[in-house]
Amino acid sequence: MRKTQKGNLKYFMVAALLTLFAAPAAQAQSFERGLSAYNRADYDTALREWDALAQFGDPKAQFALGLMHTFGHGVPESDINAMDWYQRAANRGHSGAQLFLGHGYETGNGVEQDYEIAFQWYLRAAEQGLGRAQNNLGRLYELGHGVEVDLDIATYWYEESARSGNANARKNLARLSSNTTTNE
Repeated sequence: MRKTQKGNLKYFMVAALLTLFAAPAAQAQSFERGLSAYNRADYDTALREWDALAQFGDPKAQFALGLMHTFGHGVPESDINAMDWYQRAANRGHSGAQLFLGHGYETGNGVEQDYEIAFQWYLRAAEQGLGRAQNNLGRLYELGHGVEVDLDIATYWYEESARSGNANARKNLARLSSNTTTNE
């Protein structure tokens, strides 16, 4: 290899390594700028910061765009667009997006209602320790939506959720316990 080719290759390798290590820091700063703007209700800036990140696959930014569409902050309110962004983030493992996607499928907001798909997304989020998803799984098992009714498994998920501090799960456990006691 000629000296100039080696020099060019070395330059390329150094540039690639710098980009690799600098990109996460720059992305984090960009996300934080978007969050700061969002908290000030400067939705145009938040949208600009997060859209650039979301297009490159950043799940936090994708989830944030989903929220913007859900609540109509800086963009027209659209459950369909929100679900699209939640789907992208959920596929990348974002537990909040998995929860919101599960809720969309459970209620039919932005997508066709499908309890079995809702169950799958809630389960993914619940396995990451998200208390609201654990509570929602308990409800699906209690009601038999997307799964067979199983009060033991419903109780398990309500207990997991309650351990994470979810007040609704504690209420659901108390209700299930009183129903079980009354029926005995």
